[in-house]
Amino acid sequence: MSFLTSIRASRQALRTNYAITSTFHTSAVRSLKENDRHRDDLAEHYESHKQQGLKESKEGKGKWKSELASTSEEDVKADRGDFDGENVTFDEMQKKTKTYLHKQSSGKQ
Repeated sequence: MSFLTSIRASRQALRTNYAITSTFHTSAVRSLKENDRHRDDLAEHYESHKQQGLKESKEGKGKWKSELASTSEEDVKADRGDFDGENVTFDEMQKKTKTYLHKQSSGKQ
């Protein structure tokens, strides 16, 4: 029987208290946009867009501002096909992209 008591004693000695051993935790940085974490003037940036949006909504010109949305909210809006600008077809977007790239490449030369 002394063999069984030594096994029980060794098991109790091997138990660790996880609350004591894992005291250091980290959490994600809280920011509206995932890519805006390292900006110094973040509060002023958001506040200016917020005030501009409030001003536009009082004038009856209010609309959804991507500057105040998170990156995932912007992605969902794009996936749904909700665009702030004009309603453009895919072919028109291709033409605009071609002309933009042509202008950009001719300006560099």
